[in-house]
Amino acid sequence: MMYFRLAFQNVKRSIKDYLIYIMTLTACISLFYAFLSITSRYYRPDIGAEFNLEVLGDGMLLVIILITMLLIFLVQYVNRFMIRNQQKEFAVQSIMGMEQSMIAGLFFIETLVMGLFSLVLGIVLGVIFSQFITAMLLQVFQKPFVFSFMLFPDTVFLTVFFFGACFAVVGLFQIHTIRKIKIIDMLHADRKNEAFSTTHKWVEKVLKVNFILFFLMGIYSIRTLTYYLTDEFQTAIQIWVLISIVIPFVMVGLGIAEKKIRKSSSHVKYLLMVGVVGFAEMITVSLLPVWKMYFALPMDKGAFNLYLAFIIWCLIFLVSVFFVVFSDGLLVLKNRSLRVKYKDENLFFFGQILSKLGSNTLSMTLICLTLTLSISLFLLTPFLVEWAQGFLDKRVVYDIQIDSDYTAAENVKLLPETDYTFLDSFFEEKRITLKDDCTFSTYFLKASDVHGQSAITAISLSDYNHLMEMFGYEKISLAENEFSTQWLSITPKSTMETFETQYDRIATDNGELILSAIEPKTEELGEVIYSNQNVVLILPDLTCDKLTVANSYRYIMTESPLSYADAEQLTDYFHEYMPMDGQEVYSVTTKTIERNDTSALIFIVQTGLIYSAIILFVICFTILSLQQLSDSGKYRYRFQVLRNMGVEENHIRRLVLKQLGIWFGVPVMVALLISSAFILFLFIGFSIQIRTYIGAWKLLQQVGTILIILFALLICYFTSTWILFRKSISQGQEGKCNV
Repeated sequence: MMYFRLAFQNVKRSIKDYLIYIMTLTACISLFYAFLSITSRYYRPDIGAEFNLEVLGDGMLLVIILITMLLIFLVQYVNRFMIRNQQKEFAVQSIMGMEQSMIAGLFFIETLVMGLFSLVLGIVLGVIFSQFITAMLLQVFQKPFVFSFMLFPDTVFLTVFFFGACFAVVGLFQIHTIRKIKIIDMLHADRKNEAFSTTHKWVEKVLKVNFILFFLMGIYSIRTLTYYLTDEFQTAIQIWVLISIVIPFVMVGLGIAEKKIRKSSSHVKYLLMVGVVGFAEMITVSLLPVWKMYFALPMDKGAFNLYLAFIIWCLIFLVSVFFVVFSDGLLVLKNRSLRVKYKDENLFFFGQILSKLGSNTLSMTLICLTLTLSISLFLLTPFLVEWAQGFLDKRVVYDIQIDSDYTAAENVKLLPETDYTFLDSFFEEKRITLKDDCTFSTYFLKASDVHGQSAITAISLSDYNHLMEMFGYEKISLAENEFSTQWLSITPKSTMETFETQYDRIATDNGELILSAIEPKTEELGEVIYSNQNVVLILPDLTCDKLTVANSYRYIMTESPLSYADAEQLTDYFHEYMPMDGQEVYSVTTKTIERNDTSALIFIVQTGLIYSAIILFVICFTILSLQQLSDSGKYRYRFQVLRNMGVEENHIRRLVLKQLGIWFGVPVMVALLISSAFILFLFIGFSIQIRTYIGAWKLLQQVGTILIILFALLICYFTSTWILFRKSISQGQEGKCNV
């Protein structure tokens, strides 16, 4: 009982010093509960009969648990720092006669109490945060949000069980670790300094890998890109190809001449040279999506994906080089600029930074890359979600959509011409009232096109105008010898102009037609009618009467949305009536099922990306905070020396602020800079999709909201670290600084 009382006294005395630990655990637990609450069997949001949330359950549960497994690493990392900072106290307890197994048990009880406190607080906050998750869900399903405070027993149980298991597993490692530490090592733990090193052996391995990859990419570029060095392609493309081939071999040349360059110059200048070349290559390769978008550059997916993967490597390489150059650059600045070195307390400041940065460039690189990944996931989330939602709205515009696909049939001539009237009996049985109904066909221009897999098809003028009426668009009219075009809305204008130049006249099995003066139409009429092209031609009815049918359709708008159950029964009824022996020639699509299943998938992706980003962000800031708080206790005597020399407290506070600003600010600013380039890349490379499916202003608003959330997390961790750091180095403090 005495030992338990001692453990609780330690908790009571140290609770303020556990701020980072409690804040991190509370944030993780609250997020876990909030995201997991969607999978609760008690969760019943008002989304209407046309939606079914059962599809969310298993997917959400799997995603959340897999991502949360990262927290075991985080809890273990935090506890390792806590053990290191309390080793002197452990030694004193051991000298007084307490067994190390008992010391380990007391420490486990102390951390367990803190964990349970975080667990309770996290669940309470999780109930609040779950309302934001519900709001996200209802936004995806386009339903209004109403606040409702609910506690789900099964979610509480899973949260307590998961984190209880984490605490138990980590606790066993704690006990094992403490029992192995020698008393003498515990007594002198706070006097061990980091070994100062500027060799950066790890970056030498990165350089070797980089030269090999650049050499292989140069060879691959010669084989792949020389195809574009013909008069068929624009001069800008040819210049880009030459640069893309030359730069990799420049990097290889730097690798061959490495020893000579370092001998005549310096290590920092050499790294700057390879960094500049790597940056030039990354920018050059990043232009590839722009060329594909605006110049219709032909390239297979395998080559395109390989170049995108190479951009990621260039990014990793540049971040690695940056932190080594930053570390060595500070050392050069300190040694060569006496004016900067001896100004105010800069000598002390350089010592504080370089004593850790010289040996921590690898960890800073990894933290920066992780922050970049986290921020990029945040920025990518609204882009993917809004794109998917916008695409869904334009792809499924009819309540019921039935179509055939001649390219899936073994013999298109055997396809029956059907008007799908067999569905009328189902509508009568289910009392489904139809608001509008259009049955039509598309046609081959010539019978010989039947065997083509990418033939341009046409629709009759009357059927096209019927579809236009469904959505309130204006009808069009054509002369007997004219035709017009209906384009997929994301088609570039350059493609339309090229088509009009090449096809100002077309030949059909029922005569020749000329292009009408009507502007190309881009109204949203669904995407299935375009078959394998981005365009469908609009022909006079008399012309279509003698053409070969390609595909047959029936598009229906109902008076009220179909329920999810009716939509499933309709799909089953359709496939029972029209079996195709395994060939997906005919299909039925309902807006209810498509919106439900696609929206559920969108929500799983959205929550997975956001949850991953927040967890990675918390891990990075926790590690940065713990590193600084650990050093604050280790180097407390340095700040005491400054005070003895007469340095004022406001100068010491400024030194602490500058030091934390470097450790937090540099990786965050580099990550933000790279992420900004990433979002710019998205805006340029996918401008048409953004304009069509999302809207640039809407996307910018969401990006701004995400950045506000990120800065709020940064301020919380930075402020907490600053407060605890100052407390640890305050004059006359002899106690411990737990983290």
